[in-house]
Amino acid sequence: MKRLKTLFALSLLLIAFNSCQKNEVTPVFDETTLSQQETQAELVLAEVDLLVDEALDLNYGFLKSANIESSVYLNDCPVITVNRTASPQVMTIDFGTSCTGKDGKIRSGKIIVISTAFNTFPSVRTKSFDNFSVDGKKIAGSVVKTISKDQENNIRTAQIQEDITISFPDAGGTAKRIANLTRQYQRNTLANREDNQVVSWGTVEFTRVSGVKVTKTITAEKPLVFKAACHHIVSGIVSFTTSNNRSWTIDYGNGDCDNKATLTIGDKTKEIVIR
Repeated sequence: MKRLKTLFALSLLLIAFNSCQKNEVTPVFDETTLSQQETQAELVLAEVDLLVDEALDLNYGFLKSANIESSVYLNDCPVITVNRTASPQVMTIDFGTSCTGKDGKIRSGKIIVISTAFNTFPSVRTKSFDNFSVDGKKIAGSVVKTISKDQENNIRTAQIQEDITISFPDAGGTAKRIANLTRQYQRNTLANREDNQVVSWGTVEFTRVSGVKVTKTITAEKPLVFKAACHHIVSGIVSFTTSNNRSWTIDYGNGDCDNKATLTIGDKTKEIVIR
């Protein structure tokens, strides 16, 4: 009898152990975490765009006021090289092993930009990354931009194709982002880079660290607006959908410089903080 009791107890432990293993490998679907990961990806790529623009201004003299002192992101830390005689032209921004920008973020590795011409429009640019990371998030892949310019209003508009992977060390994995976007770069006051903003709309397919795939849609009527002054998305609405028909929206507000947004699932809403 004692032996039977022992075998019964061992069987219960084995069942409990297997049950725990199954629970551990089942991915948890969390709209808040996914929204935060994708927003972080959006922020990183918008900042890379503005950072590259600063480097081009410094090296091509697009703005008479362009200098390190007036920059929002760049300081003396990265080494910027431009090959104007190559065809296509190449610019490399090398952050070395650790470079803290004016925005307080730590970058390392290289951003490599290739263009048919940096100083004329329309033009095509391709960005790639060599062991590049921002605050521990490693960025890999490529971004292709076809750029036109509205000279009168000082607005550049780009058609963008992104094929990017981003590692999230705190989540223990890598997310993938494939995007087809229209992005406007608006310089409201030429002498003030903090007045710059990036306006984006289009579609993004995002596969988060857990493997969950979602599609996000941003309309031209309610685009995402990223302000250089506060390093945040300050307005716009994003609609998320999954292959199994789960859906929700994120509203980034009405222009206030904060890291808050409103998550809506069905008839329920809550405020979230973008880390």
